[in-house]
Amino acid sequence: MSKVVIGVHGLGNKPPKDLLAKWWKEAILEGLRKNNHSEKDFNFELVYWADILHKTPLNPKETDVESPLYLTEPYKTEDEKTSREGLSFRQKALEYLEKYSEKILVNGVLSLNIPSLTELFIHRHLRDLEEYYSDSYTLVGNEKRLVRDVIIERLVDVIQKHKRKKIFLIAHSMGSIIAYDALRFYVPEIKINVLATIGSPLGQDYVITKIQSETTPDKIETYSVPENIVRCWYNFADKEDQVAINHELSKIYKENSSGIKIKDILVQNNYKISEIRNPHKSYGYLRTPEFSDILNSFLTYRKFNLFGLIKNFFRSK
Repeated sequence: MSKVVIGVHGLGNKPPKDLLAKWWKEAILEGLRKNNHSEKDFNFELVYWADILHKTPLNPKETDVESPLYLTEPYKTEDEKTSREGLSFRQKALEYLEKYSEKILVNGVLSLNIPSLTELFIHRHLRDLEEYYSDSYTLVGNEKRLVRDVIIERLVDVIQKHKRKKIFLIAHSMGSIIAYDALRFYVPEIKINVLATIGSPLGQDYVITKIQSETTPDKIETYSVPENIVRCWYNFADKEDQVAINHELSKIYKENSSGIKIKDILVQNNYKISEIRNPHKSYGYLRTPEFSDILNSFLTYRKFNLFGLIKNFFRSK
């Protein structure tokens, strides 16, 4: 059976689809190479949904650092030196505040300790997530559709296209919410060999509450591994990734009826720009040794086939 690796990006505006897909695959290949696995020509497809909420993509050629289309975090290999000399004082100050206040903002706010503050923070800083969980609409042709349905259908279409293959699904950040919803409600009949969540907020109280309100009106905890995951759900998190600070998903989501569980794996996300580390960045997760080992196992695994072995033996005679 042929194999495919499918990726789902996280929230926020992104560079154009082809470029983002290219960078994801380059990060994966860099990880395989650096972690002593041979680079493989595997089938990769990125589910791109940023254009649903952001009509103009980030521009890698934009040089004005004040422009909303300026690309602040392009893909860089682990060894590349980068510079941000063009950043204004305002941007540097904001970056500093973000670095040192992120723990309080994300962890405290998404814990729902102050519901009104949570909603205000979501509205100002996580608009994609707000629209996903609201009744926001977008036009598809001349049809008015729920934003959430349109986003999920992007993933559903790709999964259905590859339903006869072994699927390794990678979901980053908000992409893990999209993947979880898609596997439970939209394509429960299509088998997913491996789900790998990276920098996932599925352990945040805000997200858990949303999942709970959709599936269990009586507030009974019933979150579990989707039934169509047949091998494992690996959850990768960096300790300093505040989006994934509640990283022990195995304590929240119970095993499915086939006994498939979540395996939580702590990693070191080494993505940096100008010596500033972003422990949430997808590229850094995709090249960690732990992720590379598991993906390599998926790409190289061949089920033992006695009939095929005998057949090949006689062919060689």
